[in-house]
Amino acid sequence: MKEIEYKCRKCGQVVSIGQYSSSPFCPNPRCGAFLSPSYRLRHWMFQFNPSTYAWFSWIKEHRETEQWLTSRYARNIHEGDKVAVWASGEKAGVYALGEIATNPAKRYLDKEQEKYWISKGDVFKFHEKFSVTVKYSKVAIERPLLEDTCKEDPVLLGMAVLKQRQGTNFKLTNMQWHRILELMKSSINVEHTGIDS
Repeated sequence: MKEIEYKCRKCGQVVSIGQYSSSPFCPNPRCGAFLSPSYRLRHWMFQFNPSTYAWFSWIKEHRETEQWLTSRYARNIHEGDKVAVWASGEKAGVYALGEIATNPAKRYLDKEQEKYWISKGDVFKFHEKFSVTVKYSKVAIERPLLEDTCKEDPVLLGMAVLKQRQGTNFKLTNMQWHRILELMKSSINVEHTGIDS
């Protein structure tokens, strides 16, 4: 289900579902306008294994969009959510940032992307499970946010991908997402990209 909050269109005040059930009007004494439901963006870590999927080769040639399985959280992932891409293995870490461009649906894997799957058996998962398209806003192959740095950071140390190695989709907290942005911006000295929601 979508994570819903209620927001005042007039002053921007945000309240929880519990607060809204008590009163459908903005609690700001200077406002009092009617509150509208608003979807709260979620943040995710999508993981690939370089031994089964040649992501680095794929991304060098196709940097804009990519199809990802959402087998575990298909009901929770939605268009507009933010994504960090994690590579497992010897040089584990965050290599890209992006946004969910399509809601989860059953669709065959793009034929061009299929060529980069080393483990062809995994391609058939796209026939049975839900997947999304991710639109990338930042790719940092040369200067990723590596696992060692994450493990030394008090905010990122608790990331699910560091605790449970198996899987493709992991939840990120709002604090973890913003910390990843902060560390990646400082490491590659990039300008604001509009992905810090």
